[in-house]
Amino acid sequence: MHRLTVSQLAGQFIIGNTGIRVPDGWPTEKIGGWLLGRHSLLPRIWLLGDDSAIVGWLLGYPIDGNGSLLTDGEKRHIPGLSNGTGSGTEDFIYGFGGRFLAALVGVGHPRIYLDPCGSLAAVYCPHQEVVASTSNLIPFDGRTQNRIDLARELGIPDTNAMYPLELTPRSNVVRLLPNHYLDLSGWQSIRHWPKKPVHNEGSVEEAVATVAEITKRNIAAVVSKTPTYLRLTSGQDSRMLLACAKELADRLELFTVPIPDDGASIDVDIARKIARRFRLRHFVPEFQEPKPEDLAEYMSRIAYCTGELRGLRASTMFKQADPAYAQLDGGVGDLVRISEELRPGETISSKITTERLLSSCLAPRSDLTCSVLQRWLDSIPAVNAFQILDLYYIEQRMGCWGGNLHYAESPDPGFIIYPMCHRDIIEKMVTLPEEYRLSGALMRDVITREWPDLLAWPFNRPVGWKRVVHEARNSRRKLERQRSRVARAVRNPGYAVIRFAERISLMVF
Repeated sequence: MHRLTVSQLAGQFIIGNTGIRVPDGWPTEKIGGWLLGRHSLLPRIWLLGDDSAIVGWLLGYPIDGNGSLLTDGEKRHIPGLSNGTGSGTEDFIYGFGGRFLAALVGVGHPRIYLDPCGSLAAVYCPHQEVVASTSNLIPFDGRTQNRIDLARELGIPDTNAMYPLELTPRSNVVRLLPNHYLDLSGWQSIRHWPKKPVHNEGSVEEAVATVAEITKRNIAAVVSKTPTYLRLTSGQDSRMLLACAKELADRLELFTVPIPDDGASIDVDIARKIARRFRLRHFVPEFQEPKPEDLAEYMSRIAYCTGELRGLRASTMFKQADPAYAQLDGGVGDLVRISEELRPGETISSKITTERLLSSCLAPRSDLTCSVLQRWLDSIPAVNAFQILDLYYIEQRMGCWGGNLHYAESPDPGFIIYPMCHRDIIEKMVTLPEEYRLSGALMRDVITREWPDLLAWPFNRPVGWKRVVHEARNSRRKLERQRSRVARAVRNPGYAVIRFAERISLMVF
């Protein structure tokens, strides 16, 4: 594994008893018997109890309800704190948007909370009594060895596979999931949201307004404090961010990475057209194949905890960006498009199995992986397939994938943040009416509300002469796939029977 220097652990942290090992050069501080070590550029905000004593830390980039991005050394008082266990404390924590982790350690029942998306990711080791950003910071001992067999089957970094839910590349090093807090007394992860099935409340119009206003507030908070890139692709989510940044667009710089595939080619072309039309600054890195040392560093920053082939291909190009810039990312938006998570024949009443969930993260079936997923399925407060897939997307895709990748891609001293990461936005998204959710119209409706001119370009589809080239290339690929199927059927007549049976089963079920 690539050996990391302290400077390559940008944005990372460790929390535990006073005997934990902290990288040389990191600032440390104590609250009672708890020690915090952090990269020098990771902001730390002090949390105060009823008597104004420091009871914890808020790490990262929280944005308060007044639209202020908190900075290192600020203090925030938790109103009505009662041992850090009351609902008021959680209301206080989830009044923030942005990317953060809250550690309440100077209270009777110490706990750690993640932001609603788990975008400042954390793992923990119960018997060592330590919490950290990645397992890089948790020492090896006889009980924390690498899960060699599982790692081999997942094939990371050569695949897009993910470790399912709480699993990590090491035994007894556990992923803390979004919507759960870590009880530091018993070292158990406990769900705090939702505690019962969520139901539709309010209108579509109210949801559109809530998503737009909070996203605008969060973007303004970041732009007011630091130079900022907006990661613009040809997709709906990043364009929605740009729509919500209309009044600040002249203070942003668009950023699009030219990964050598069809998707990124469309991204760059449409992003350039938007930038030219509205005279916006736009940075497209010069194409570079990833250098071996950058590939190794990218995966080592996250301790090989998840696969991400496109990010790896861009690992050297990312370094052309100005490291002082914050980066606004459209993550969270995919949550609203439940239709993209459904498979042929699936409806709101479909049964979601462990095998279904395993396949979506490209993980192998084993006693370990199945038991983790079944335990999760048995415990979630969901009454239909949509609610199960929503929670799985937040807790698996966002928490076990997206939150980790920020450590791989984070510039120094800049940072990556989801402007849509806020509990109120997520609640609105997952409680939209079924028909509206299936239409996938929320991002488009926010754009219509904030900057309708941005709808002049299609989403994720080429335009002009590139459309002709793209369609010709797709036609050629379809012919090649068809030729391959015919050749396989000729060599193995049983193959054609199997394919026919598969199609019939989809039609029936």
